[in-house]
Amino acid sequence: MKEDDIVGILESDDVKDVKPLNDQVLIKVAEASDKTEADLILTETTKEKPSIGILYPVGPGSLDEEGKRQPLSVSPGSTVLYSKYAGGEFKGADGTN
Repeated sequence: MKEDDIVGILESDDVKDVKPLNDQVLIKVAEASDKTEADLILTETTKEKPSIGILYPVGPGSLDEEGKRQPLSVSPGSTVLYSKYAGGEFKGADGTN
């Protein structure tokens, strides 16, 4: 494992206590809709994974060539749109993503 593979530090079983490193962020994914616009009920397997979420903690930013921190342009509480295949899933002790 390389240092670049480490995303954050988990200091307890609560996902909100994750401390992201460098330019990493933790996103609370929005809930997927249970129905379509035509009121058809969707099963768990047919629900599309949302690509919108709210930022929880964010890392301090990456280091530039001179070793200075470049802070992220987003902050905790921001609503973000992210790539469908970005990041990895993480479940807390209570089962939330």
